[in-house]
Amino acid sequence: MADADYGPKSPTEMSSTPHNRLLLTLVGIALISIYAVLEVKSRQEAAVREGPIRVLFVGHDAEHHNSNEYYPMLAQALGRDGIYFDYVTTPEAAFSDAEYLAHFDTVLLYANHKEIEPSHWENLKSFIESGGGFIPIHCASWCFQNIPEYDQIVGGRFESHKTGVFQAKTIAPDHEAIRDVVEFEAWDETYIHNRHNPEGRTVLQVREVGEADNITEPEPWTWVREQGKGRVFYTASGHDERVWGRSEFHGLLKQAILWTVGDTRLAKYMRFYGERTPQEYEKRDNIPNYENRPEPLPYQLPLSPEDSLTYTQAPVEFQIELFAAEPEIVNPICLAWDEKGRLWVAETVDYPNEVSQGTGNDSIKILEDTDGDGRCDKVTVFAKGMNIPTSLTFWNGGVIVAQAPDFLFLRDTDGDDVADSREVLFTGWGTRDTHAGPSNLRYGIDNWIYGAVGYSAFDGNIGGKDLRFGSGLYRFRPDGSELEFLYQFNNNTWGLGFNAAGDVFGSTANNNPSFYGGLPATAYQEGSVGVSAKMIADSPKFHPITPFIRQVDAFGAYTAGAGHALATSNNFPEHYRDRMAFVAGPTGNLLGTFSLSKEGDGYAARNAFPFLASTDEWFSPVAAEVGPDGNLWVADWYNFIIQHNPAPRVERGGYDAETGVGNAHVNPNRDRQHGRIYRTIWEKAQPSSITSLDGASDDELLAALASDNQFWRLTAQRIIVAEKRTSVTGSLRALLEDGGVPAIHALWTLEGLSALDKDTHQSALLSADNDVKKNAIRALDNSEESIQLFFDTAVITDSEPAVRHAAYTKLALFPENDAVKRAVEHLLKDPQNRKEDWASLALKAAAINQDAEQPVTLGPNLLPNSSFEELSASDSLPAKWEVRTYNGEATHEIDNEISREEKRSVKIRSSDGADTSLFTTVTVKPETEYRLSGWVKTQGVAGARGAQLNVHEIQSPQSARTRGLTKKNDWTYLSVDFNAGEREKISVNLLFGGWGNSTGTAWWDDVALQEISIESSEEDAALSMEGDTERGNQIFNEHQIAACIRCHMVGGQGGPVGPALDDIASRKDKDYIYRSLIDPGAEIAEGFQAQVSPMPPMGVLLKPQELADVMAYLMTLRGE
Repeated sequence: MADADYGPKSPTEMSSTPHNRLLLTLVGIALISIYAVLEVKSRQEAAVREGPIRVLFVGHDAEHHNSNEYYPMLAQALGRDGIYFDYVTTPEAAFSDAEYLAHFDTVLLYANHKEIEPSHWENLKSFIESGGGFIPIHCASWCFQNIPEYDQIVGGRFESHKTGVFQAKTIAPDHEAIRDVVEFEAWDETYIHNRHNPEGRTVLQVREVGEADNITEPEPWTWVREQGKGRVFYTASGHDERVWGRSEFHGLLKQAILWTVGDTRLAKYMRFYGERTPQEYEKRDNIPNYENRPEPLPYQLPLSPEDSLTYTQAPVEFQIELFAAEPEIVNPICLAWDEKGRLWVAETVDYPNEVSQGTGNDSIKILEDTDGDGRCDKVTVFAKGMNIPTSLTFWNGGVIVAQAPDFLFLRDTDGDDVADSREVLFTGWGTRDTHAGPSNLRYGIDNWIYGAVGYSAFDGNIGGKDLRFGSGLYRFRPDGSELEFLYQFNNNTWGLGFNAAGDVFGSTANNNPSFYGGLPATAYQEGSVGVSAKMIADSPKFHPITPFIRQVDAFGAYTAGAGHALATSNNFPEHYRDRMAFVAGPTGNLLGTFSLSKEGDGYAARNAFPFLASTDEWFSPVAAEVGPDGNLWVADWYNFIIQHNPAPRVERGGYDAETGVGNAHVNPNRDRQHGRIYRTIWEKAQPSSITSLDGASDDELLAALASDNQFWRLTAQRIIVAEKRTSVTGSLRALLEDGGVPAIHALWTLEGLSALDKDTHQSALLSADNDVKKNAIRALDNSEESIQLFFDTAVITDSEPAVRHAAYTKLALFPENDAVKRAVEHLLKDPQNRKEDWASLALKAAAINQDAEQPVTLGPNLLPNSSFEELSASDSLPAKWEVRTYNGEATHEIDNEISREEKRSVKIRSSDGADTSLFTTVTVKPETEYRLSGWVKTQGVAGARGAQLNVHEIQSPQSARTRGLTKKNDWTYLSVDFNAGEREKISVNLLFGGWGNSTGTAWWDDVALQEISIESSEEDAALSMEGDTERGNQIFNEHQIAACIRCHMVGGQGGPVGPALDDIASRKDKDYIYRSLIDPGAEIAEGFQAQVSPMPPMGVLLKPQELADVMAYLMTLRGE
């Protein structure tokens, strides 16, 4: 491929006029002819893989030599050429498995990995010498310092550098590895190398001596060498984006890739490249140009499913298989499977503009593969005449369907797989915007049905209770009798997923691709609002493999993020299982991934780049779910027009379009004839041992609760609960005792059968399995018996942060109770609880609900000019505050007419949208807690997070930001507590927008930053207090929660759970008794068989004087 322009061709350049189609064909033939001689050689060698070239890009997690930023640049530049990259950031991930490494044609290394395990090095060396390519770039010549042989294979080692602007000079222009590569001038580090290995090395480029240089003669800069059967290409270029962002550098690396894969592999790649069906284009009107390109992108004509796959990349260990396509399915919007393992799909050609009050043109279809060849060969229309059904799930012989404004319950009563019974379960879902309604229905581990909703919201009455909410996650009873809003997100919400422990995650359409639901909104008093979910993604960016994508805003980031299903089966590599979330990005022609990990008492999500990505501009994943076979299934909307709103205008979008019904712009290019469903299969995937649970026996359902696939576990649980199979309760209790994921399902199945007895529940609360313990806490109701059980099992002092998080959440949900109030007051004094993100929020909510005293003292306000009464020299802004704009345009000014108490406030206003702030810089103490607060008023604010306060330097997941206000709000108090960490200075933002642009007007007044002082725990005070034995005796025998007599015997009276205490003062000293009261699990009494103490922590439940009284009483028990 001797083309000097190595960037991907513009679709305009490739427009499929007859002349250009002929030209493309001739170019393909010519390319094949050029490499015909290579084919002769290839017949003499072992078989080599076909198709696109696969490159393993080995980077690192560091901002210096930021491979996380530069890898996507290269992947996007070369994706249209059929050169695909897999990306890892450690030598272990790259080289520990020789079988994995063998999938690749060449390895590109750009990182600072000082050492490598010898066994990993042997794998890499063997890969190269067996014919694999190796492309160390720039800092890679510094790597693997524990392997001297590495330098010799690379051809040299980095020694030192200065910096400068220069142009490497090509001295071997006819060498295949650099032929026709364009030289370029750029700023870079001026590397000097040592330990050169000239044997078999050909220098292709040198850096010539410059002014005040660190060399006196030309320095070898780019070279190649052969190692065994493999080829090595090195260049010293590539320090940062000033090089990585250049098309000439992409061309250099492309040529390096093509040369290092070897002649045989190159010939096969060229055949693939020349023979795949070319993408064809034509110029059309009504192509939105929100990106403000010089001219709109041309319209790509659709490809067949088979041809589309030749432009689509999956991880090297996965293959993509087509299950169904048009005309079998058109515009698939969601996927679900029944207990027979059959795929059900909601198909909507009415979306987005054809909103009907009656019959529509949409369907719910059942798609089956009856002959086992992996392709759908039977389609049954279960329900027709639907109008924009957006989700479905199963319950008790029927199907619950989201079709705003209603949730429907459809049933087939005569067994012909056609719905003949239709019932409105409940109503109230908004219809003003068809891409902001309900979605993602799924049966939850707690036997409720969960779902997502966007800003079209819900406004209705359920069980006599008025409810109104939007943009977040909810749950409801399968019979529609109860509905709860759980987790408030910040914009249009299309994603929902559970891990094996039942933790809840989600995504939003715009700029927030991974959320964690940490504290249900029901933990806050009715009428109040608090943080219930937080974005945990480290980056909202997505990474297409083509530059020809079309977005409305937040360019380069998720603007149509959909779904958040996790890899919940063993048909994925180990590092995927129960942690890799799949988030669709149809405006980027990709399906992205986020790798979840525990962080403190919550989670973090690392952007793990695309799982699927295509240069077919119609490829539009909108849903991805793990199916009954344990593999990932993907619904491809397959449409060139994905954008919903705002309607294009001449000034933004390139032309004036009409906003239609459903609040979507009307576009004649919207397609209603295509749709595909794929499944991706890992090469080590195993066939499912379960293919159907239809008519399953008790034993079969119990076995399914232990399946590695969450789909079958939840399906079995749902069947047992819906059919009220109480015959399995004994087996469920036995399963619960075994721990692990099956125990969690056993617990909730018992709860769903109303068969979770006290002893079984207590056993689960005392489990050594933290996830079982978490779920046992969640399964507690609000009865006095449950509160007693909660305290008896000491979960509030558990060593595991996630267990304490669950326990404190339950404290916030309990009704008013003296013991709960006392526990909250005590726990708030623990500095560790204040540091943990979700524990702190839960305890604060519990304190409000219990009217408990919060042990907080606030210091003086550290913000200058906090009421904005002092003006700057221009009189238009407050003194000591500055403007900082991230995106868009806005006005920032003092408002002399509107204020909260004094004369003035500060105002930010934007009509076209902005992400901007007024900020001031403040000195703080490291590792110190602060409260940021202020009053905010809004008028017509829409988009992004709205108006809020935040600390600029403290971002997700441990962000220091208040909730955002949108729409119209009178003066509202906002606050957030945070820890300064290692920082000594921070900047406080009066933020308008936040992770996107907002429009409208917002005012701020009376803002404050104050140091938080926390009253210390009084536990140890009990040791120095004089106790009253009579009061201690009374507490011992009569306390509501802490009555010891329930579990311990004295004088033959009491419970047999713990050891008798008649002679405790003779056997143990005062310090031991104190420790046992404060931390019952620290030392298990002799003869007590349980591994975990069921005794409540008395220091939490009793005041210091009460604790001293109990100790005084216990010290009288000497057995005399």
